[in-house]
Amino acid sequence: MQKPGAVRMGGRKSLSRTEAIEQYVILRMRVDELKRLDYLLKGLKHNRNTLPTESPFSTRELADVVRTCFFGWLATLTDRDGRAIYAFDCLLSLFPRRNGEIIKAQISLEVCHDELQQFRNNVAFHSRAVIEAHIQARMRLRDGDVFFDLTSAIPDFLHLMERLTGEELEAIPELPGVLEQMHVNNLPAFKQVPTATHS
Repeated sequence: MQKPGAVRMGGRKSLSRTEAIEQYVILRMRVDELKRLDYLLKGLKHNRNTLPTESPFSTRELADVVRTCFFGWLATLTDRDGRAIYAFDCLLSLFPRRNGEIIKAQISLEVCHDELQQFRNNVAFHSRAVIEAHIQARMRLRDGDVFFDLTSAIPDFLHLMERLTGEELEAIPELPGVLEQMHVNNLPAFKQVPTATHS
């Protein structure tokens, strides 16, 4: 039995193919939003985004807010609640040839699981009424080791998702039809996926 906070290796639960595909679609939507937040954060951090002169906020202030959203969204990828989607279950199920790479990315993010969940639960999505909880959660993400692990795990995971997205029609040939049935085929996350062909 794993102790709390232990790093997982492999799937958390087995999924049917239908469940795996549904969860993959949701994961792709979340990762697309995560990539957009990452792009916006980097643009603000490096002053590549020009704010209107009448903006009541500085670039740094906006970057802090985007960072909070980014880490809160990232934390959901390692959510161990049975009612939530755990990112790696569907990936391991649908891309068995890539299991080594998937588990490597999984381990990298899981190392930061406790700190990400503390941040999400106290700062990002569930705002605690105790100021110390906010400060402690923010400081834990800034800790040298945690920060180093995060700055390594985040691009590794995003690059993994890019590779898997490039192979998704081979691994999931029914994906275009599923996207159409779910009425999500027109979302930006799936703009590169061809439309379903009907016989």
